[in-house]
Formats: sequence, C-alpha cells, structure tokens
Amino acid sequence: MSLSDFEFSALASESAVHRSVYTDPAVFAAEQARIFRRAWLYVGHESQVPSVGDWLLTRLGPDEMILIRGEEGALSLLHNRCPHRGARLVAAERGSSRHLICPYHAWSFDPAGRLTGLPLPEGYASTFLDDASARQVARAPRLQSYRGFIFASHAAEGPSLPEFLGGIAFAIDNLVDRAPSGRVTQVGGALRMLYRGNWKLFMENAVDLVHPGFVHASAVAAARADREAATLTGVTGQVVQMQLANGLRPAEWNELSIHGFSGGHVSMDSFYRQGVIAAQRDDPVFQRYFEALAGAQGEERAREILSIDRFNNLLWPNLSINSRFQAMRVVQPLSVDLTQVTSWCFALEGAPEEMTRLTLRFLTAAASPVSLVAADDLEIFERCQRGFAGAGPEWLDISRGLAVDREVDGETIAPGTSELPIRLQFASWRHWMSQSGSAV
Repeated sequence: MSLSDFEFSALASESAVHRSVYTDPAVFAAEQARIFRRAWLYVGHESQVPSVGDWLLTRLGPDEMILIRGEEGALSLLHNRCPHRGARLVAAERGSSRHLICPYHAWSFDPAGRLTGLPLPEGYASTFLDDASARQVARAPRLQSYRGFIFASHAAEGPSLPEFLGGIAFAIDNLVDRAPSGRVTQVGGALRMLYRGNWKLFMENAVDLVHPGFVHASAVAAARADREAATLTGVTGQVVQMQLANGLRPAEWNELSIHGFSGGHVSMDSFYRQGVIAAQRDDPVFQRYFEALAGAQGEERAREILSIDRFNNLLWPNLSINSRFQAMRVVQPLSVDLTQVTSWCFALEGAPEEMTRLTLRFLTAAASPVSLVAADDLEIFERCQRGFAGAGPEWLDISRGLAVDREVDGETIAPGTSELPIRLQFASWRHWMSQSGSAV
C-alpha cells in the first residue's frame, strides 16, 4: 500500500485514530523513515563508555550501532557494519578495544570509524583506497550528550537536541540533580521484554491512569490481602507498597495531573506516597542521603530538588524516565506488531548504597520479565493488537478529557484520567509523518 502525506495525516485526528496506525506495515515503514530516522533518540549513557576504546552495542531507530569513545574523550556512533562485505563488527553488548576488527576479513578501524589496516592492500586499486566512503565505517551525523545522557539522530539537519527535548528536559535534570556529586552511573545489566504489539501501545499506556485499578487488579488484591507485608523492610515491603499504590480509585487517579509539552512529551504526577517509595521519608537511609545532598547543594536547593515528585516522564517517541527511581525504559519497534522494551537503572554518585538497592528493586518489580504489573500490561497490549485485526469500528476514540485540557505556563495540564498524552503523542506523530522522504 502506498499512502500519501495527506493520507498519513488523516489517520489521526484530535479525538480519534484509525486502527491502521497500529497494524499496517506501510505505516510502520513510514514511521521508521520519517520518525526514527529523523528524531533524536537515546543511545546510551556516558558512564557506559568511560574510557578510550570502550564501546556499547546500541540502536538508532532501525539500525544497530556502536557507541564508542575515542581519543580525547570524543564519542562516535558507528553503524555496526563493515564497509567491505557488510559483516557485523561486534556481537557482544559491551567491550573495549582501541581498534574494531571485522571478524570476516580483518579490516580494522579506529574509534572514529577510519580504516587503520587491512590484509593484502596491494590487491586494491589506489582509487578504492583513497575513497573515504568505501573504507570508513558509516556514522550517525549528529550525536550529543545532555548531562551524560547521549542522544543521536540519523538526520544531518533538524531541531537541536535542546529544542527537541523542550520542557521535558527537566526529567533528566531532576534525575542528575538528585545525585550529591551531580553525576549518575548506569549500574547493573539491562532488562528486556518482548511483546506482540505495536510500539505506540507502550508509550500510550505509560501515562494512562484509568487502567491500573483494572489491569493490575489481581496484584492489588494480593497486596491488600497481606497489608502487614507492606511494613516489612527489604524487597517484600517495597514491592507490596508498590502494588498497593496501584489500587487508587478512579476519582483519586483523576486528582493527579498530567503535564504535556510540545513535541509529544508528557509527564505525570507521582502516586507513591507511603513507605520507602514515598517522596519524603523519615528513615536513617533517607536522612543520610538528604544530608549528603544538602551538603553538596545546600539545604534549600536539596529540598527544591526532592520536591519534584513525578512518575513516568515520556520523551517522545520512545523513551520513559522515572527520575525519582533513576530508571529508564527504551521502546524499540521491531515490526508493526513486535516491540522490545529495554530497561536500565542508574546510581546516584555520593548517595548511600541503599538508595541504589531501592532503584534496583523498583525496576525489577515494575519493568522486568518477572514483574506482575509488566506482565499485565504486555498481555493487554497483545489483546489490543489482536483486537485491531478483528471486525469492529475502524476508528479508536482518544477524546476522554478533551474538554478540560488547559494551557498553563507553556504546559498543557489535564486531570490524571485524561487521554491528553495520547492526543499529544499523535499530534507529534502527525507532524513528523507529514514530512515525506527520510533522513538517509
């Protein structure tokens, strides 16, 4: 199927979207070209490549890439493809080497992607060896770090990274500001989950505050059946506290606020209020942490940093950050009905070690393959995807709360149960999808 720019725009309005945006391979292919080959996308953290030669296997939209640190600290994002015969240069997730050596014919490259050696050079014409494009590893044209978080774009031109982030940059700022040293470090490995559904379903659901009491009802019920467990220290107590928090009534969810920004970015108020998951705690670990933060930033500034109490912060198109628990999830579209979600967490340098354990427990309980709530969400995504293929209305309604959206100081504010996040994401989707062609 070939769709024109006008037809793409017509698939999503302010109040409804056509089901083909989740099911049509032609729409998916256009998204890869027009969004994921143009927008700024997160590719890694500086702490994952701290020294010269350190590299990280990552992705930039549909392409597998190598984030590598070169001489004098310069970072490059290289396509994981030898320019000779196209073999993958690396297969491991991380490594360190001053030279990337192709396993096929041993062409070698420096961290900037320049050819440094090859067997039997006399077998090649001088014109070939002089052709930089034929002997260099292709690289992303734009790569930039924002407070240690590295973003890249396949597009040589477009909005700058600060312009692209706009108001949602506060989520990264708040995450880093919570570290007494002013630095965070990625710790532990990565958690990965696959689901048979479209990538947009995850981003829409991450700030959908109607679903928790229904989709996660069994986990909430189990937590309520043993409320005493919420008073325990350690993993059990924290996990039960997290499940109980999902048990708000619809009217209580509506008392929270959704904050929308230009570019499709969205933030939601937090609903974690009791126990070790509360924003402000009165326990020895948190007291030691506050003293460290206040010692570095001053008491007034420390209280200002900790007063920002948000939960999921979505950097459209595919990044979710929880600043208070130093957790991140990246949504990777693999096909129109197959999506991978990868999660990482970060340690606050200068904070007590127990704060990192809190973060690890949060990520395991909320976003891992053993998570009760993640399993619920993935099941719903797959049910939606299968439902889209059946008979029924072609258009899906996204109008809940439309009448009460309001603009306040450059943000769009709505009650927690509004579908404002979906509307904003599709507004950005229409913007990018209305631009024909691709970046490469």
